[in-house]
Amino acid sequence: MLFQTVRDVLKKECSLPEGSKILAGISGGPDSVCMLDILSQLPYQIIVAHLNHNLRPTSSNEMAFVEQLTEKYGFKFISKSIDILKVSKEKRIGIEETARNERYKFLFSSADIEGAIGVAVAHQADDQVETFLENLLRGSGLEGMSGMKVRSISEFNSSIPLIRPLLKTWREEILSYCQNHHLEYMLDETNQSLVYTRSSIRNHLIPELIRYNPNIKNTLFRTQQIFSADFDYLQDALAAGFKTIQLNVKNETVELNLRAFKNLPVSMQRLVIKEIFDQHFSTQEITSFSNIEYSRKIFTREIRKTSLEMNGKLIVFISGPIGVFTRRINEEAKKRWPWIAKEFTMLAQPGEYQISEKWCIEIEENSRTKVTPDLYQNSDAFTGFFDKRKLNEKLMARTWIKGDRFQPLGMKGKSLKLTDYWINRKIPAFARKSWPLIVNKDAIIWIPGLQQDHTTRITENTQIVLTLKARRIAKV
Repeated sequence: MLFQTVRDVLKKECSLPEGSKILAGISGGPDSVCMLDILSQLPYQIIVAHLNHNLRPTSSNEMAFVEQLTEKYGFKFISKSIDILKVSKEKRIGIEETARNERYKFLFSSADIEGAIGVAVAHQADDQVETFLENLLRGSGLEGMSGMKVRSISEFNSSIPLIRPLLKTWREEILSYCQNHHLEYMLDETNQSLVYTRSSIRNHLIPELIRYNPNIKNTLFRTQQIFSADFDYLQDALAAGFKTIQLNVKNETVELNLRAFKNLPVSMQRLVIKEIFDQHFSTQEITSFSNIEYSRKIFTREIRKTSLEMNGKLIVFISGPIGVFTRRINEEAKKRWPWIAKEFTMLAQPGEYQISEKWCIEIEENSRTKVTPDLYQNSDAFTGFFDKRKLNEKLMARTWIKGDRFQPLGMKGKSLKLTDYWINRKIPAFARKSWPLIVNKDAIIWIPGLQQDHTTRITENTQIVLTLKARRIAKV
């Protein structure tokens, strides 16, 4: 029965041609020993790979056991030894996650070198239930709840599939197979420990759940399959969703149409963002539900904030009708908005001042009678008109300081926090850091590209108008 199941999985569900190479990840435990024995009876070329994690005193014995087992079947043996604890500390991630990542890196790199068309591992139905519970406890989304698949493409290789021939088989059946076929195997003592999350779920949580429902494992397995089918449906719909949002990808930057994005169902919005994270900015620190949901709410304007910076590695922000994901944080700010390189002073008289590599401020002086109608109906936010009599001899150009306030023109002298003004104008936090502010007598009188203030405005009594223009420096 078990032999037939594995054969059908490889041939029908995984579509592996007879005679092709399969790299089998063998730990030496009952699951992998059972899988290897069945694979030895099928018409495939088997290569055995084993990674020694060096986490337990018996690790070396396990590697020697797997090597001897491989010789018994006459298969090629590949092994590697790595100090998982050291790598875990260096990368600052958990031991379990480190061990998993390093194992899959080793298996897929070996498969690539050997020309294998699949990597087989011995996950079984009990593992599926444990994974389901582990993901449930940490608040995973639908993808995590859909569990493992018999055949999948992993983050470790885009062309070689990961195959799980025993995924529909319970541990009890595997142990019976080993016993009936007189197969020896190694036991991992940490499987009984409650220190590791997976072991604790296996040895404590599941037995407790069985008290409430003796058939809980089958129930959870079926639930996982339902979630898996739902997730597959959403994945199929995802392609259509990407077409509507007009995705534009270039130079470590991804842009999407916000109007189209807002029209997607919430579940699809989350899926789109997650897919963008995974495909273009794949790191575990970024692809979390909180980052996905925060980004979604920024794009749908459910929150006032207009940007989210993630560990200095990625920023998500709104730029007009476009939602932007980018690693090029400083470059994007400089490309889309005015910026200043350092603080300096300007004389309140005609002249030109370069404030950064690509921006300058021009100052003109005119009598009020010579100023064009733009004075009264100024539609250019990069130009400001000021009553010279209300200005000091020197103006300062600087960036935002905590506690800054601003009196926008048209608000009749009402003052508000500059941070609130930024938010109202939907300026991302990272762009504010280098945005130039023109200051007179410790008061902000102009934010180039946005608005000038109320206190230095032109009135009927104005005699001399000082005109400030912010412009990009033309490329030579």
